Amino acid sequence: MTDPLILQRGDIPSIAWPAVHSHKTASLAALILQLEGTQWLSAPEIAAGQRAQLGELAAHFAEHSEWFGARLAFAGATPAQLAEPGGLQHLPILTRRAAQAEFAAQPTLTLPEGHGPMAHVNTSGSTGEPVIVWKTALNKLDWLAMTMRYYRWGNPDFSGRLAAIRALMKRDGEFPDWGAPMSQFSTTGPMIAIEIATDIDRQIDMLAAYRPDCLIVYPSNLDALTTALEARGETLPSVRHIWTLGETLYETTRAHAREVWGAELFDAYTSEEVGYLAVQCPEGGLYHTMDEMLIVEVVDEAGKPCIPGEIGRVVVTDLRNHATPLFRYDIGDYAQAAAPCSCGRGLGTLRQIMGRERNMIHNLDGTRHWPLTGYKRFREIAPVIQYQMVQHSVERIELRLVTERPLSATEEASLTTHLHAIFKFQFAIQFTYHQGRLPTGPNGKFEEFVSRIGT
Repeated sequence: MTDPLILQRGDIPSIAWPAVHSHKTASLAALILQLEGTQWLSAPEIAAGQRAQLGELAAHFAEHSEWFGARLAFAGATPAQLAEPGGLQHLPILTRRAAQAEFAAQPTLTLPEGHGPMAHVNTSGSTGEPVIVWKTALNKLDWLAMTMRYYRWGNPDFSGRLAAIRALMKRDGEFPDWGAPMSQFSTTGPMIAIEIATDIDRQIDMLAAYRPDCLIVYPSNLDALTTALEARGETLPSVRHIWTLGETLYETTRAHAREVWGAELFDAYTSEEVGYLAVQCPEGGLYHTMDEMLIVEVVDEAGKPCIPGEIGRVVVTDLRNHATPLFRYDIGDYAQAAAPCSCGRGLGTLRQIMGRERNMIHNLDGTRHWPLTGYKRFREIAPVIQYQMVQHSVERIELRLVTERPLSATEEASLTTHLHAIFKFQFAIQFTYHQGRLPTGPNGKFEEFVSRIGT
């Protein structure tokens, strides 16, 4: 198996060709090359590999984690039984609340040789249940390998200029290359890093001056950029590729951005706890689950697997984390199951990432559904720059707005009428106004609709 990208550049000084990599970089290159092949295995072959790894992982935690051993005993299962077809379903689903209570302290277990050291990551806590997950150095290697897959599926040409708009970056400003892992193996173009807290109009000015070919951005920030560009009557024609990650990408956001930017969007489904869960297929358009690293289930309220087209909870087993036993972990998201992709990859599929339970609207009769988002008609009614809806009760929704100017009573009434038509219920709409930008969570992420019912 050869790959010109991986072989293009090494990190051993004074060796131009053939490329030679140091120990860690060579391990990463070998993993990336393996992933180029494993994606084309059949679904049964991938499942067999997952079960083999699941058996190794379960045996490790059965020996080193008293908590996991008790969980196995409660389920009446052994590590070998978990590795049988359908065996993972012996374990009950692990809730965020249980994970929150169990994983806060640093594990005292012994890691297998070559996995350490370990460090922890914190979830954003936007569900009200922040979780600490301990990870290993091997998990960081896996993250870099999956990042390479994400970028290469979205655009295999790294020679252009990249703009990255993210939160909590170590440094912003201009850089000579794209950074790891791309620059470890390929000569890339330069990059500009823009802190997400930067004013949207200022972001547009910086992008216009830098003229990037590629943009990586959170969906909510992209939506704000798209709305502002449209209001200014401007375009950024240099941008040909847009990568999104970190938040739910709604179809309305995708369609609006395609119309205004003239660029295709390429999305990834990620989380702090387990990294890349799924990446959009470069051919078929579905989301492929990252089955070499995880087992991703979509289950209904009874815990049974959803059939293609059904929406259910996302439950994840991290096959590579030997510090934290994340087996059948309810990550808090909902997704729509899908049939196999037409591209020929044996990786599992999701049709759409729906969001979290808190993003569902609660109706007076006790039912819930996903609200429409990306309300493009808002700007046809009033000069809305940014919005967020917060449901406080089954009868009241707060509409938080950033606007170009104060809205008239007629505009507020028209927005209310529009929302009543969208929601098919006459909620009491409470208008609140903000300056600049609406606040994000501590991780810089943002949600268009949030329900406070039951929280």
